[in-house]
Amino acid sequence: MSWDWVPPRPGEEDGSDGGPSPALRRTVTVLAVLLTAVFVVYYVTVAVRQQADACVADRPAGVAVQDVEARWRWVPPGYACEYATADQDVARA
Repeated sequence: MSWDWVPPRPGEEDGSDGGPSPALRRTVTVLAVLLTAVFVVYYVTVAVRQQADACVADRPAGVAVQDVEARWRWVPPGYACEYATADQDVARA
C-alpha cells in the first residue's frame, strides 16, 4: 500500500519521516533484545532454581530430604513439588 497520497505533516516537507534515524532504531532494538536475553538467563538460572530449593525447605514435617522430588513443568514454567510418604505414595503440593 502506498501512502504517497497523504499530505506531509508539518515539519516533514523536506522528505524526512520525522522519526529517529535507522541507526538509532537498530541500536535500541539490539539493546532491547540483549536485555531480554539477560533477563531470561537470570530467570532460568536463579529464580527457577529457587523454586526447586523451596520444595526441600517447605517439605512437610516428617519427610526426609531424599523423599522430596522437584519435577519440571512447562505450564506455568517452574517446578512441581512431590513428597514421598511412608507408603511410598507421592503427595503433590
